[in-house]
Amino acid sequence: MKFGVCLGTNIENMKIAQTLGYDYCESNCGDIVKNTFEHIEAMKAVGLPISAANCFIGLRVVGEERDFKKTDEYLQELFARGSFLGIKIFVFGSSGARRIPDGMSIHEGRAQIIDFLKNHVAPLAEKYNILVAIEPLRPAECNAINTVSDGIEIAKAVNSPYIKVLADVKHMYEQGEDLNNLRMLKDWIIHAHTSNPAPDPSTGKKRIYPKDGDGFNQANFIEPLKAIGVERCSIEADVINFYEDAKDAIRLLAQFR
Repeated sequence: MKFGVCLGTNIENMKIAQTLGYDYCESNCGDIVKNTFEHIEAMKAVGLPISAANCFIGLRVVGEERDFKKTDEYLQELFARGSFLGIKIFVFGSSGARRIPDGMSIHEGRAQIIDFLKNHVAPLAEKYNILVAIEPLRPAECNAINTVSDGIEIAKAVNSPYIKVLADVKHMYEQGEDLNNLRMLKDWIIHAHTSNPAPDPSTGKKRIYPKDGDGFNQANFIEPLKAIGVERCSIEADVINFYEDAKDAIRLLAQFR
């Protein structure tokens, strides 16, 4: 398995991650679109593969605020730039974009998410050969698609080989999902996010970079993913000190390569 780290579009952190021996980094979709193309070229020039990007879209895709003219323009730019950077996977978490508004049923909200993925995202994903992984989010962050099974249900309804699902240890941990059940989800889980999902409250962080002896056994998450052929796992966590955090984390995770 290859291990990466979420670092947005920060070129200095990309250089640090490369020096520490990470296999790739995970960027931020919104920032990829907002940054100048010169910055995008500078990111690529670092030489560390940019294999994934999260925070897929900030524009609303559910409810009356949807504007598919703006959405389609954004998606076209995102996929074009993502292709230039060599990105393999976009992560569709985007809690604000997919939140189901008050007064709308869960059924209708999910139907609109499915429509968005099927008719606006999947054609571009196929054109640019970039997979999109639906990220289930804990209810505290979003009221739609909260569990891995929710994500798979949506992906099945979209029915595209380019729309799959991500497993995030923090969201699974908070939902009480059995990590070992991932072993039964081959062909659906294509990407993952890891962290220490239960840090000491004194840190003031909801999740932190994993390190040896931190009280969370990464094998319980990584081994089921490896068993079903997931190729990449990114660290997504709150930063205390990027260099130290990233150094301790790759030292721990390297044993699972």
